[in-house]
Order: sequence, then C-alpha cells, then structure tokens
Amino acid sequence: MHGTLRPLALVAVAAALVACGGGDDGLAVGFAAEASQWQLGSADYSDDTAPSELSQTVVALPAPLAGQGLRLAGHNHSDDLFVFTARRIDGLQPGARYRVRWALRMVATVPGGCIGVGGAPGEGVTVKAGAAGRAPARVREGAEWRFNLDKGDQTQGGSESIVLGNLSSSGRDCVAVPPELKPLSGVQPTPLVAAADGSAWAWVGFDSGYEAASELILVDGRLTLEPL
Repeated sequence: MHGTLRPLALVAVAAALVACGGGDDGLAVGFAAEASQWQLGSADYSDDTAPSELSQTVVALPAPLAGQGLRLAGHNHSDDLFVFTARRIDGLQPGARYRVRWALRMVATVPGGCIGVGGAPGEGVTVKAGAAGRAPARVREGAEWRFNLDKGDQTQGGSESIVLGNLSSSGRDCVAVPPELKPLSGVQPTPLVAAADGSAWAWVGFDSGYEAASELILVDGRLTLEPL
C-alpha cells in the first residue's frame, strides 16, 4: 500500500455510554461515500504469482438491491491472495488500549456449496477486518509479499484480525443466484494499542484460497473502539 491516507477523526466515548446504560459508541462507515479515504493493498504472493484484475471501485449494487458499494477485486494466481483496503483514524488516546468491534454489510453474489479451482468460490474466500496502531502494508519475506499484521491465513484468523465470514450467499444454485445483503460482525482477539500520536488504522479485506477472480462489495459498516 502506497501513498498517504486522509485522517478520520474518532472520539471514543464508550465509557460514558456504558455509564449511561448503553448507546451507540461506534463510528458509522459508508464505504462508497468515503471511497477516497480508503486505499487498496494486497499481499500473500510472489512476484511470479502477483494478482491480476486488482482494483477498488465504487459500483452500483446489483439488482434488485439499490444504492452503491465499494468493490474490492483480484484474481488469485497462486493458492493464496489477500486483498484489503485501509484508512487512518485519528483522535485516540496515545498508547491507550481499545477493544475492536467490526460490523458491516456486504453484497453476497456467490452461492454456497459450489466447487471451484483450489477451493470454493464462496466458502473459500474469507472476509476479515481489524484495526491496529500501525499502517497495514505488504512487506517482503524472502520471495513472498506478506501482510505486516497478524491476520492469520485464509479461513484461519490471527491476533490482529477478525474472521467475519465468507463470500457465500444463502443460495445454493451454482448456476445463478440472486444477490443479497449479508451482515457480518465480530470482535478482534487482541486489543488495539493506539500509536504515540493518537492514530490507528482500520482495514477490511478478503483472504482467498479460490484460485480465480473474487470480489467483495462493501456497503456500510460500524467500527467500535471500546477503551479498556
């Protein structure tokens, strides 16, 4: 991932909300409306197996759904590909620890229970998200490009990631399936520690074991950082 992301201000107010008996302490995310704030990246391949068709675009949701979404796409030419988008968050307490919760809605266009190259096109592509005190990026490890945060591998999670689900819809017709909105949510296993300048980074992506083209269409979401 290259370039500078525009900061996103966030004031964590979970403690006050708990004291008031609940409330909504999350940050609403409209992926299409905020597309310029999110920056595309990829990892888990060598120079010889680099993905093609790698893109991030704002798209109209497929009929009968209405509205727009942020589409992440890539063609896996090896047995592994991670495609992600990330943005910076500002306004946290420097060095403070936060419990990370992600909830989002995606468009599911891939039927479940179908056979694909190397893995299923639905269940073989895992949706993950997280937040960290350092910028997500690809880093060189020997001959491979890897993600610099602990996201786990394919269907398995890591300490700095949330396994939200996969690309499959509720449909089981492998020839044609209507698109549907699919809600996903989860909690990161380890807390986020904000950087010394009060910044952090939020990210969402897909970890593919399906050796062909995949897409993740993000509609909206909510990121909650609860002070610990």
